[in-house]
Amino acid sequence: MDDFKPDLLVAPVMQHRLAPLPDFLAKGGTMGERVRQYDWSSTPVGPIETWPHSLRTAVSMMLHSKFPTFMVWGPELTAFYNDAYRPMLGTKPEALGRTFREIWSEAWDVMGPIAERALAGEASYFEDLPITLQRKGFPEQTWWTFSYSPVHDEAGDVAGVLCIVHETTSKALSEQRLEFLVRLSDRLRGLNEPIEVITAAQEMLGAHLATSRVGYGEVEETARYFTTERNWTDRTVAHHTGTHDLAAFGPEIHGALKRGETLAVHDVSVDPRTNSPEHLAAFAYLETSAVVTVSLIKQGRMVAALYVHNRTPRLWNENEVKLIEDVAERTWDAVERARAETALRGSQDRLQLAIDAGRMAVWEHETATDRITASPELNRMLGYAADAELDIAEVRTRYYPGDRERLSATAMGALKKGERFFEVEYRFYRVDGALRWFLMRAEMLLGPDGFPTRTIGVLLDITDRKEAEETLIEREAELMAALEAGSLAIFDFDHIKGRMNPSPRLSELYGYPPDHVLTIADIRARYHPDDVSKIIDKRDREQEDTSFRNFEWTLRLMMPDGAIRWVNGRGEYVRDEEDRIIRSRGVVMDITERKRWEEHQQLLINELNHRVKNTLATVQSIASQTLRNAGTVEGARSAMEARLLALSRAHDVLTRENWEGAGLLEIVREAMAPYRHERERRIHMDGPDVRLSPRMALAIAMALQELATNAVKYGALSNERGEVRIAWSISDGSDKRLHLTWSETNGPAVEVPKRRSFGIRLIERSLAQDLHGKATIDFALTGIICTVDAPIA
Repeated sequence: MDDFKPDLLVAPVMQHRLAPLPDFLAKGGTMGERVRQYDWSSTPVGPIETWPHSLRTAVSMMLHSKFPTFMVWGPELTAFYNDAYRPMLGTKPEALGRTFREIWSEAWDVMGPIAERALAGEASYFEDLPITLQRKGFPEQTWWTFSYSPVHDEAGDVAGVLCIVHETTSKALSEQRLEFLVRLSDRLRGLNEPIEVITAAQEMLGAHLATSRVGYGEVEETARYFTTERNWTDRTVAHHTGTHDLAAFGPEIHGALKRGETLAVHDVSVDPRTNSPEHLAAFAYLETSAVVTVSLIKQGRMVAALYVHNRTPRLWNENEVKLIEDVAERTWDAVERARAETALRGSQDRLQLAIDAGRMAVWEHETATDRITASPELNRMLGYAADAELDIAEVRTRYYPGDRERLSATAMGALKKGERFFEVEYRFYRVDGALRWFLMRAEMLLGPDGFPTRTIGVLLDITDRKEAEETLIEREAELMAALEAGSLAIFDFDHIKGRMNPSPRLSELYGYPPDHVLTIADIRARYHPDDVSKIIDKRDREQEDTSFRNFEWTLRLMMPDGAIRWVNGRGEYVRDEEDRIIRSRGVVMDITERKRWEEHQQLLINELNHRVKNTLATVQSIASQTLRNAGTVEGARSAMEARLLALSRAHDVLTRENWEGAGLLEIVREAMAPYRHERERRIHMDGPDVRLSPRMALAIAMALQELATNAVKYGALSNERGEVRIAWSISDGSDKRLHLTWSETNGPAVEVPKRRSFGIRLIERSLAQDLHGKATIDFALTGIICTVDAPIA
């Protein structure tokens, strides 16, 4: 026992207890650091150093998960989440440390009971659950697949809830769109008349979108007049059929439609393309506040359009616009199919009528005598009198050059193969000179030597069919020309052989020479690096879904010179009986310019919003200050009108200049115009013309209005002798500054006011602040003098 050294046993234990605990927030991403920096002492969970091991473990697992994960802790359901979950919040405020109910208050009736069950120890799982959220400033229908799992503390009680979530909104909307398109195709497939197709498509789309009116019609060759025979309404608006002038909606909208661009307007009263008085009148006549119009371009011109009207403003989402575009294309295809089938039925009816009327000619030829016996129908078909006796030698002179030799060669070819039947098409000049196509079907009766002794057969006039075939060939050539002119490329990919059959235009579209043998590897080499995983994921999902037929994608391509090119592809998958893809085919179009236009349009909308907000803020300030300082209602009204008119005149100047600035000389002239008289020279203006920014121009205009109003009431313009001089100059040097002086003379004696009016404060404070300079008013005995000194941006 003398060798027993207890300190040697205790030391390792003590060292273990004193060793620092692992940092459970380490490598937890952005949210890990935000959790570390957050003041948890202000929340029910308390400071981090007091957290139980179970909470630390749960938070660490959540932060290190690559799946979007959300966790709440304690009875108050205090929120934690990881980096992958952050995008789910949209534009909502910071949610860390807040209560679950506060964060998702709009959906608490759905999420609350699920969370309560988890706190009671019951795990749950939901797939594609629809939930209405307001995370982008407006109610939004979304879909989610998620699980709620209870999290236990050291005592074994449920202390929190762990939610692993995946948003499936895009998938759900796509499935809904595809399901609708399948139902639409099924319904249209059974219709034979074009008007039936149009009526069914309009009705299904209108009911599906719960909108006010849907119409489809065709556009004449000038692409200006649009005619619709029938439209669908929900009975809250009137039907509007007949012919309409597309130019009535303005050159911008009309031009976009002629280019095949989809028009989507959420509110015609605020959209700059539609909010002019004449355009609003056109939409008011249609009882429409929101519209989507899809223009169909075929062979290089606008041929038809599908429109969707809503009586009240409506925020069209991307999926709805895409659905309307798909329905437009399918309606066009179905209408053209119905027309073709109608034409075919008509052709078949005519053929049957011809047969019934004896248009099928029967004939017999004796080889030994070289004599032909013909039915009256053959004579009529060849242009002879019905009872005429045919001269075989004369008949043979009417064959189109080379066709008689081809007919004989066909018959001899059949004999060599041991066959007695043959069929041949040839051309023949009738007696009246008309060139006709005939189809001969014949049987040769052979003698002992194996040569024909007699031939019998029938003759059909197939001129109409041949002309249709030639027309079809011409149309196909026109189609190819239209595809080339419209920068469209065609592809056909054999999934079994892995072989691409593209048009030359497709190679050029992907940045290769027209004669390049394009492969899938070549195409994938052009994918933008940031989009590769998304493209592959979308492709895999579509190919695995056996019900998926029609596809569309929009890609960014990285060209060899570093330029970005946007392309849009549409097509279909062809599957075998085992639901495997054996072929995909479609068209690809360069939409780079459209993308640039969309970005430019969004920039203009943002700029317009900015300017409207600034104007409203100015009006609000004027109203607030005027009403607060007015002695009477009439005085307030007069002051308000004068100031708003001054603001309006300044806006007129800026509008003429596209809000890029205004000339100071024009600003001064417009401001003083109401106080000048052509027979008096009491207002003098002197100074160089200089460009001012919109903010500076508005500030100067408002100041001049206040000074002029004061001069009319109390100053130099209140008598017959007083004069006002407005003079300004620009200092030289790198720091250009505006020096402007307003001076009054020969007016009534000036008294210093006992109270600083709003006008004075507007000039001395607000004006100086807006100009980032100085503005002072001197109440000199001989007249008011106002000086402004400000930098010119």
